[in-house]
Amino acid sequence: MLQLRSILLVLVILIVIPQSVSAYLDPGVGSMIWQLLVAVGLGVAFTLKMYWHKLKDRFRPKSDDHDE
Repeated sequence: MLQLRSILLVLVILIVIPQSVSAYLDPGVGSMIWQLLVAVGLGVAFTLKMYWHKLKDRFRPKSDDHDE
């Protein structure tokens, strides 16, 4: 238990203390983010459409084939 607490303490210290980071974002990153947003949007739209049709079919009155 003591070992777990010391590991958690070290992780908290590493997260809380600010560190200098050198990072570079090339121009292709914007295009990649745009593609990711479009793909997520289309995936959500497809999923909603699929479940909407299933929900609509569940509440649609069933047609009777016995019209006599």
